Amino acid sequence: MNAPARPPLARAVAALMISAALAGCTTGVSSRPTAVPTVRPRATAIAATPPATPSPTPAVTLASCAAAVDRGALHVVHRFATSPDDVAVDVANRIWVTAREANLLTTLNPDGSLVSTQTVAGGPDGIAVDASGVYVAQQNVNAVAVVAPATRTLVTFPNRTGNAGIDGIAVGSGGQLLVPDSPTGQLFSVPVQQPAAPHLVATGLGRPVDATTDPAGDIVVASESTPALVVLSANGGRRTLGRFADLDEVVEHAGLLYVTELDRHDVVAVDPVSGASTPIAVNLPAPQGLAVTAAGTLEIVDATTNALYSLPACGVTG
Repeated sequence: MNAPARPPLARAVAALMISAALAGCTTGVSSRPTAVPTVRPRATAIAATPPATPSPTPAVTLASCAAAVDRGALHVVHRFATSPDDVAVDVANRIWVTAREANLLTTLNPDGSLVSTQTVAGGPDGIAVDASGVYVAQQNVNAVAVVAPATRTLVTFPNRTGNAGIDGIAVGSGGQLLVPDSPTGQLFSVPVQQPAAPHLVATGLGRPVDATTDPAGDIVVASESTPALVVLSANGGRRTLGRFADLDEVVEHAGLLYVTELDRHDVVAVDPVSGASTPIAVNLPAPQGLAVTAAGTLEIVDATTNALYSLPACGVTG
């Protein structure tokens, strides 16, 4: 990239708190995005019948993390013919992987076997999946598209800078996507169920490239610039988490955050309160994509080795 499921109770709490956070955020916008409702029907590509909701996962701490695993010892899920970028996992545990330079989206079964490939124009990079659809960030045109079950442009952000476009996106709360507008350093929430203006959440984030929510319901933003991990709290506050300089992905599972560091070539577990961290996968040349399954398996995309790796999250066995 220039250039990611939460327990039911925690998910409900997070939704309420994120909604409150978004309602209290600054509303001034320096670049006005445009929602585009045009729809072209397309065959459904996501699971028609989601599996049963998993039991709540107990929260874990950094003490539950195993020693860091070298890239050579990681389980290889799939190898690609072209450089991959980002990854997401749907409710059926199918894996979706983008390839920006090749304008491709690949769908895999949980075991890594191929389901399908499809062309997505505009430099597909970030990807997010929820029960209603699959959403792809088109970096070359600074837009977000819906690619399943129907194809349409969800929103386009003006890019009057010389910076590369949107990198990562993530599922937020209440039918919203969290979209870091990477060129302008802004974070938006974007409705996915109806055409509506994106809501400005925060500005001054450097080059934000991904976002998630933490166990407290706050928004955590990862950036390729410094500070690289910023927490936007429900009361409108902002704080830096840890000492990171060049991140590309952030996801949350069972009370911990996980980030990919481009400068240190690793995947790191992070305490969302203290900012303390520990590496769990090392010697990855270009860890460009990160997602986590409901069962706690981290799916890691490396753009240099053209591979998708998997690793249990901290406290997960098997």
